[in-house]
Amino acid sequence: MSPTPPGKGPLDPRLSGIDPALMDAFIAAMTRAHAQLGGQAQAIREALARVGVGAAALAPIKEIEDWAGDQLPRLRVRNELIRRRMPEWLPGWAGPGLTRYDEAEVPFASPEEARRAGADLARRYRAFTEATTGKVVTDEVKRQRRDLLAELLAHRDDADHAAAFFGGLGTAATQALPAEIDDFFARGDHLPVSDRAASREQALAELSTMFGTAASAASRVPGMAKVMADLQRGGEGVDQVALSWLVYAGRFPAAWLAAVGRANVVMPMLSGTLKPETVASGATRRFLDALAADPAAARLAIGSVSRDWPDGAARPPFPSPLILPKPTMAAVLSGMDRFLARVELRGDPGEFRRTRESFAGLLAAGSGVRDERDGEHSQDASRFAFAVITAAPRFSLTDSMRGRLGEIGGSYATEITAAARSLDPDAARPSKFGAYDDELFGTEPAFRLSLTDAYRFVQTFADTDAHMEPFDRGMAALTQRLFAEGVRADRAQLADPPPGGLQPETAVERLFSRLGMVSGLQFAAMKAVRGTADLHDRAGYDAFGKTLDKGMDGAMLFLPAAGGMPAAVGWMVLSWAVKDGLGAALEPDARLPAVNERELARSRAVLYDLASGLVARGYTAKGAPVSYRPPTDPLIVDAAGHLRPAAEIHRDPKKTEAFLRWLKANGAVVDDADRRSLGKLVESSLLKFSGAQDQTQKILAGQDPALKKILTGDD
Repeated sequence: MSPTPPGKGPLDPRLSGIDPALMDAFIAAMTRAHAQLGGQAQAIREALARVGVGAAALAPIKEIEDWAGDQLPRLRVRNELIRRRMPEWLPGWAGPGLTRYDEAEVPFASPEEARRAGADLARRYRAFTEATTGKVVTDEVKRQRRDLLAELLAHRDDADHAAAFFGGLGTAATQALPAEIDDFFARGDHLPVSDRAASREQALAELSTMFGTAASAASRVPGMAKVMADLQRGGEGVDQVALSWLVYAGRFPAAWLAAVGRANVVMPMLSGTLKPETVASGATRRFLDALAADPAAARLAIGSVSRDWPDGAARPPFPSPLILPKPTMAAVLSGMDRFLARVELRGDPGEFRRTRESFAGLLAAGSGVRDERDGEHSQDASRFAFAVITAAPRFSLTDSMRGRLGEIGGSYATEITAAARSLDPDAARPSKFGAYDDELFGTEPAFRLSLTDAYRFVQTFADTDAHMEPFDRGMAALTQRLFAEGVRADRAQLADPPPGGLQPETAVERLFSRLGMVSGLQFAAMKAVRGTADLHDRAGYDAFGKTLDKGMDGAMLFLPAAGGMPAAVGWMVLSWAVKDGLGAALEPDARLPAVNERELARSRAVLYDLASGLVARGYTAKGAPVSYRPPTDPLIVDAAGHLRPAAEIHRDPKKTEAFLRWLKANGAVVDDADRRSLGKLVESSLLKFSGAQDQTQKILAGQDPALKKILTGDD
């Protein structure tokens, strides 16, 4: 019999509980769904309007969007109650499981009661403002304002209360709130509004969050709907600075936020009408940050410019790449970057720098860097990223811009890998958006980049190791995934070999040939940007050398995730070590004075990584028609018959020799060995990588005179 009494436990109707980790994931999914509903519905509505068709059929979608927007703050406030009970738990940690909370603590009345309370607070706030305007600000006045602000922000997550409050205030009074909060802290910063609003910045962030909560209830609170419509319409009566404070931290319907961003940032930049004073105030930065926080809104704000570009628009007063009358998305991004690079500095120069950093952040967010994965990007994010990648060589490349472009490169490692087919005639074809088959298993690029465009894009972040690191990380993750798929494909082919004893190129060999091309493209970009063919003095080269010295196991790339680390260092080790002394590294008795011992050690570390990765992923499992000799020498295997750690083997010359003899026994450096044998596959894969790496650099040098001069020293 169960020890839990009937009517108790998880089925007790009076039990309220949440798993905060699961709720975090659910809130993130609901937030994405809410943004997508708003963005897609608005696009459909505008398309129908252009052909004169009514949009009444979209009403159910709008109802779902409103419902999702209304639920989000309710879910967040419940999750926050759980977190207060468990201050030691942090997002990203394993969830503590179902945790109880008291539903009575949730500060939500019924929707009707919440709207009545919000309207009453708006009435009292207006009365207080009218009574104190132009009067001496006494301590009592400060306390009264503090109490009103505290009451207001306490209902930050109640959509109906917040909407009724802002709707009751009206557009002008709503816009006055940021300045009033600023004035409150300027006069009485010793009076915190609440625990969550103890400073000016915190209070303004809380206000913005509350305004976003109110937006989700605008469809059922007419006054709030009018406020939002007024602010979206812009023009006279709209204070850009105040509006930027209202939107910078909240979450809003994607279509509305996109329209606000387009009207206050994008179009003024392209037309040259955005005032330097507005940039200096921080308003432009806050608008850009708000768009970056909502990738769907960012994409809509930029992507709709071409469609909405006014007929007969004048060319901007500064040199612009825009092609009028309908600029492409890439041209829009280039125009915005050009404006920020040339706008006249006013006030604090740091604000202009931060604004450019925010623009770079918007590019990364719109490209799906924050909320999507390489190889699985949505069409909207991919289209945006395609525009960024093809426009990037024309950008003004600040440090922040280079870093964000490196993140985009890492997030689109699949597309850059597809573009690196240097020996394919199609590599010279113009870049084009749209998915296609690039004939590499496990990938479906969202767009085609020419080899030249990919090379120019990688150059935008090839100046330092720090800027290159996100790309290295993306390539490491892609390499791990494709290696696992390649081994599975080759294992299946071993079990069912082709007739006639044919030995076609293995999937692992094809993969390493393509990865070598990517490495060659990357090296060419680094050499062109850094102005030297000798990259051995780079800090990263020394860093990965130290990693090997301390123990190669920390930089494994091909072992399953339990034994490896999909990090940038793994891709660096592969790229650097394979090109240095690979042939000598395969020989147990190497005696080549031209090959540095350290280079030998690094190359042999990669041999270990690849060979052990093939074994660990089942390539040599029983039943294969190709003979396999497992390692038996106690110098390199432990009592369980497993290979000893790489660091242990490579520290001891005798163990290193035993390891290489084991590879040789399995076909390495044996001319007539079966190409499918473990040792021969390791050898041929890494030789293909090295050859493709060198060949790609030579092809790019033929296209880029500057690179050719660096590589050859010839003018």
